[in-house]
Amino acid sequence: MNFFKKSTKNQTDEQVQSNEASTPDIRSLQTTCHVEDNIEKLKTAFSSTQDFDTRYFSNGDQKYGMAFIKTIVKKDIIDHFLIEPLVINSSLSPANLPVAHVSAYTCFEDIINNMLDGNIALFKEGDTACYLVEAADFKTRSIEEPASEQSIRGSHEGFVEKIEDNLNLIRKRVKTENLVVKTKTLGSYPKATAALFYINGKADPEVIEKIEKKLDSIHLDTAINTEVIQNYIEDSVYSPFPQILNTEKPNRVAHHLSMGAVGLMTEGSSTVFLMPITFFTFFHAADDIESRFYISSFERILRLFALFLAITLPSFYIALVSFDFEIIPLNLVANVKGSLENIPYSPLIEALIMVVILELLKESAIRLPSSVSPTIGVVGALVIGTAIVQANLVSNTMLIVIAITAISAFTIPNQEVAQMIRILNFPLIIITYIFGLVGIAIGFTLIIYHLCELESMGKPYLAPVAPFNFKSLSKMLFKIPFKKES
Repeated sequence: MNFFKKSTKNQTDEQVQSNEASTPDIRSLQTTCHVEDNIEKLKTAFSSTQDFDTRYFSNGDQKYGMAFIKTIVKKDIIDHFLIEPLVINSSLSPANLPVAHVSAYTCFEDIINNMLDGNIALFKEGDTACYLVEAADFKTRSIEEPASEQSIRGSHEGFVEKIEDNLNLIRKRVKTENLVVKTKTLGSYPKATAALFYINGKADPEVIEKIEKKLDSIHLDTAINTEVIQNYIEDSVYSPFPQILNTEKPNRVAHHLSMGAVGLMTEGSSTVFLMPITFFTFFHAADDIESRFYISSFERILRLFALFLAITLPSFYIALVSFDFEIIPLNLVANVKGSLENIPYSPLIEALIMVVILELLKESAIRLPSSVSPTIGVVGALVIGTAIVQANLVSNTMLIVIAITAISAFTIPNQEVAQMIRILNFPLIIITYIFGLVGIAIGFTLIIYHLCELESMGKPYLAPVAPFNFKSLSKMLFKIPFKKES
């Protein structure tokens, strides 16, 4: 695996070197006072692309030239807000054009980066400055409810892939001058834009400093996505437990910001990272913010119980039928024993078959179109379930156990934790088949030990259980009414 990563990195480095060779250090050059000279340098830099375009026009003796990537700029700005005003008014300076924003640069590094962001490069004969006119026209989808975090009550708005739109949704909910937004550029080639935001006075300065240092350490020659950023920010990358909460709900982000969390978003992704968090935060759904306190409290405890069932139920069943049959109540022994009589292999193989089939059904339901995926659920639950029991490949008791396990996993609101349960099921099933109930105890001890070791931005991951704080634990498990809390 490491060899593959190294090989991929070498290929990326070769591509970067090839690109740099095709644009001979244009980025390091400074602009001149000649329009054609500057345009020619940009033509050399963008020689590999066919959507690079240029325009020349003049006003008497004054000559102008502009360069832009035509697929990402607004065409009406070129004619109506650049060419027309400069042709009509000879005394108009490019810095005073009737557009949203104009900035001046003399380094081609800054000019090229701004053009890639959708700006138009405008040159004036006799002027060494390049005027970058904001004209970006990146397409984005409309604001809608995220499919992975659907709510019954409260806001149904979700983030999109544009930072400015997402910050708009956050500022609509967090109306304070103490909301700090810091824009950062990540990576080396190509660069990615990220926004770090928090409420000044609420967030821990040490956490902010730690996150900024980790972001500044990202120097990759590959495209930066949320998975790359998460690997750099998390304290324990190889842990199956996520140490960062990701969400697409603005109301959830606003709630966590008010509690002192720090948010991070990137251009091109609708996911927002929140940190630091604890393990119990993953069992708080977006609905909890808007629901009555006793409903939210009951559902939080129910989700934790569902986590326990989803992890241990298959292993517990294997331990009972393989080692400790006497624990099963007498009135159930005959039924369980009868269901196992004609099964040709051990409970371990039986459990693994059902877990794998369940995973296949989950994946197929996710990948198929929404109009077809419900059919897969019906086929999997009824047709395959009935057929596999009638063929004596799996006992009907095991089928019930796996069904309860799947339902329990579906109640967990965070997808990453739900996927983590799917991973932990396999080693727990195997260790239980070897050691019985002792294997479950060993597995749970290792899991709890690992959770106690984890940190999220330097904060204890299992807090307020370890270190124990009764008041914080009660607030984490039970949603206290705001009147009582205040």
